[in-house]
Amino acid sequence: MPTISAGALKRMLHLPANVVIGTPRIERDRTGRETVVVPVRPYARDTGRCAECGGHGRPYDRLPTRRWRHLDIGCARLFLEYAPRRVACAGHGVTVAMVPWARRKSAYTYDFEQQVAWLSVHAPRSAVSALTRVDWKSVGPICRRVADDLRAEQGAGLFDHLRSIGVDETSYRKGHKYMTVVVDHDRGRVVWMHPGHGEKVFDLFFQQLTPAQRASIQVITGDGARWIDECAFRWCPQAERILDGFHIVSWATDALDKVRTAAWREARKAGTTRKGAKDPIKGARWALLKNEGDLTAGQKAQLECVANTNETLWEAYKLKERLRMILKQTADEAAPMLRQWAVDAFLSGIPGFVPLGEKIARRHFDILTTIRSGLSNARLEAINNKIKTTIKIGYGYRNLDNLISLVMLKCGGLDLQLPGRQ
Repeated sequence: MPTISAGALKRMLHLPANVVIGTPRIERDRTGRETVVVPVRPYARDTGRCAECGGHGRPYDRLPTRRWRHLDIGCARLFLEYAPRRVACAGHGVTVAMVPWARRKSAYTYDFEQQVAWLSVHAPRSAVSALTRVDWKSVGPICRRVADDLRAEQGAGLFDHLRSIGVDETSYRKGHKYMTVVVDHDRGRVVWMHPGHGEKVFDLFFQQLTPAQRASIQVITGDGARWIDECAFRWCPQAERILDGFHIVSWATDALDKVRTAAWREARKAGTTRKGAKDPIKGARWALLKNEGDLTAGQKAQLECVANTNETLWEAYKLKERLRMILKQTADEAAPMLRQWAVDAFLSGIPGFVPLGEKIARRHFDILTTIRSGLSNARLEAINNKIKTTIKIGYGYRNLDNLISLVMLKCGGLDLQLPGRQ
């Protein structure tokens, strides 16, 4: 009966070249299921390397035999078995020697962790745990180790050639829990994430860049948050600050919705609308917020009702639409129109639009720069949606660092591939 040679078996298991394997054996675990155990050892020249730095250390002692989970063979789980040495490293003291098939402090081989990380990007953690037959608590740390390795392979080049970046905050949990996301617009990938938001968090990103990397940044997009302006001016004074057109319009839509809310509450207090009855102003929310060209016939009728019943709300709606149309003009055409809009909003006396008029006047130059550049934060918003989808898929990640690693595997442009597909 033909048998498989050790070399052929090593290639089938996709083990490193500097690994010697012994005769496999079949055992049964506590539940009676069969497991395959393959004895392995590194080449003699690689048995005394420090797991921290990779340098040769003086032999210290040998630990008991341990096992590393490898890719399944058929329906049976497969383990690699070896009694690792400990070495005395000049720089790191007594430490466990490096093994060529697994990461330091991991009970899984490189290939197994690569497969788990790839599955985690595409499936919920519960499904990954059931398919790979590992505890669900182990999935997050595996993703983190794989992401850290892939980012380390890119090294300092991770932040090279950044020309146009976008910054935004995205929620990852209920209770106003946010993390800051920085995106490379040119390559369409997340380059940095960190828990929290605000000036101090954004400073951490720039502190990781070299002076040359900061000097290469020419455009910074984001919403109108002052902390973005302050960090951008302090770290990248040469970069243009681009406001997102969507957020500029959202300033007006937020003010408009507050006017609408106040209008129907006043109508209820005045007794013109019975409690529980359908209020035409309250029901016109989406008609007021939508673009004029996207309105349905019913929503157009709702706007006509608003025009006939509440002059203040109608004036606020027209101001919102004017601002949206101004942003579609060229910079030269928009300059006088934007200035006049700010004056009209300030003089309107409408709550919410008075401070908005002052804000538009204050950000006049930045808004014109946004119109002139033609750039937006749309790519960042799209990636934010992708991040939120990834967070939902990875439901159950309690460790934020593991969750960030999962997002980086999905959206960070890391070269994550299934074992043997490189």
